[in-house]
Amino acid sequence: MVSPIEATPDPHSGTLIDRGEPQSPALEPWGLEAGATRPEPASSPVELLFELAGDLLATLTPSGQLGLLNPAWEQHLGWSLEQLRAQPLEQLVHPDELERTRSQLEAHSENASFKDFANRLRHKDGSWHWLLWSGRFHEGVWHTTARDITDNMQLARQALHDPLTRLPNRVLLMDRARQALARLHRGRSPVALLFVDLDRFKAINDTLGHAAGDELLILVAQRLRDVLRDSDTIARLGGDEFVILAEDLEGDSEAIAVAERVLHALEEPFRLGAADISMRASVGVSVAHDPAANADDLLSEADVAMYRAKGAGGHDLELFDESLRRQVADRLDIDDRLRHALPRNELLVAYQPQLRLDGRGRVGWEALVRWHPHGALQVEPSEFLPLAEESRLIVGVGEWVLQNACAQAAAWLRRERVRLTMSVNLSARELAEGDVAERVRSALRTSGLPPSALCLEVSEAAVLSDLDRAKEAFEGLKRVGVHLALDNFGAGSTALSLPGILPIDMIKLDRSLINGLDHDRHKRAVASAMVSLARDTRLRLVAMGIESERQLKLVRKLGCPVGQGFLLAPPQVPA
Repeated sequence: MVSPIEATPDPHSGTLIDRGEPQSPALEPWGLEAGATRPEPASSPVELLFELAGDLLATLTPSGQLGLLNPAWEQHLGWSLEQLRAQPLEQLVHPDELERTRSQLEAHSENASFKDFANRLRHKDGSWHWLLWSGRFHEGVWHTTARDITDNMQLARQALHDPLTRLPNRVLLMDRARQALARLHRGRSPVALLFVDLDRFKAINDTLGHAAGDELLILVAQRLRDVLRDSDTIARLGGDEFVILAEDLEGDSEAIAVAERVLHALEEPFRLGAADISMRASVGVSVAHDPAANADDLLSEADVAMYRAKGAGGHDLELFDESLRRQVADRLDIDDRLRHALPRNELLVAYQPQLRLDGRGRVGWEALVRWHPHGALQVEPSEFLPLAEESRLIVGVGEWVLQNACAQAAAWLRRERVRLTMSVNLSARELAEGDVAERVRSALRTSGLPPSALCLEVSEAAVLSDLDRAKEAFEGLKRVGVHLALDNFGAGSTALSLPGILPIDMIKLDRSLINGLDHDRHKRAVASAMVSLARDTRLRLVAMGIESERQLKLVRKLGCPVGQGFLLAPPQVPA
């Protein structure tokens, strides 16, 4: 039985019910000063939850008019509830998400619902807040709850964007590409990926420094934004590689037009400090018409097309077509079989003599790898060596060739008692491996070949791809005691200063120079200059690719002392 002076709590409001008798002064709740007016309690537990909820609760008409709102709206967006109700939702939604938001609200029927719909709403201070919505349509209005995920979206943005250019990265690009291809399933227009690689960007880094290179990448990103549509996605994959995702195209011709616009836009010089920098690019284009297209395949195809454009001299575009598709299939087949060539003993080493052109015999050999798959025709070195370089298989193949060549040279030395030089090629990837000098030492120790009987050849292109690294590797190899040769000298843009920079002992004139001696005055002049360079710097000189009597006569006339080619002696496999 309750005493008349006791008060009992109201089970609904939690307040004390006065029983009519005087009561002792009660302690005020925390945060409420003595004498302050108590807030009016909610009339029900549901209303109390509505008032206290941290998420944004609202009712919305299909036209986007806000109705019932809880106080969390004021806390997260800064507007008063009256200000929010006075404007339709579309005035608060970011323009990029306005159409999606309208479509979401207009797709209403009784008990229709949606979940995890994200858009941005404008805060009163002008900033944008990301909200994640869920809702159900009931009795003519949407009943919604939204959560402020701005902080999470900022973290996600950092994970999905390139920190230098602020462009989408590979992860976000591929997600958008997959979404674009999904829309293609619903009958939309073709989708294209354009793979853009800057020509000669490394030269900018090397001459002006990495800070200038970074600034140039930022300027390139901005210029791409300026010339492309707002609906296009521009991503940076890393380094100087950009990819453009373009949707709603009329076909291949419009994708090519986009690529041409990119090439033209990059021709305008970029201002870096006090310098104007001309920058060109190579662009590969792949267009998806088939709903079964795969985003990863589309990117690979654009990449392959870009490399064809770059291989043709750069500053050009290439469209991935059926001929390229067949090439890719063939390359994948060769790559797969090449991985098993060594374990199956399908590789062998042939040796081509290097001969004195005055008729006084050999000065050495060059070791050349050959591939004879069991039950199939020989695969030409020009077909499999570039693939081996790309896939890093060249490191294992190169080490195997080095060991066999050293062993064969040591055997010939013991038998003939004449020290001739064995030349073995090193690829750019092998040169970049930090242990290349130790691998050479190991091959020499195992075979017993003196270091002075081994010459390692590195192509001019491999050296120019990273001159600093090449110089460091050359110096390490010289400490081993071997000879070093600059191979394919005179191919492309020859750097005549290389013999003065690198510790080399020999230069080998590229076969393209030799082939042009009888009809190209420019090549004859270049070859003559190189012969004089070798003579003045006391470097040994070998003319490669001598295949006719006419070429042999011209090489002798130039004063080249040593030659190599099918006319003189073809490569031979020891019995």
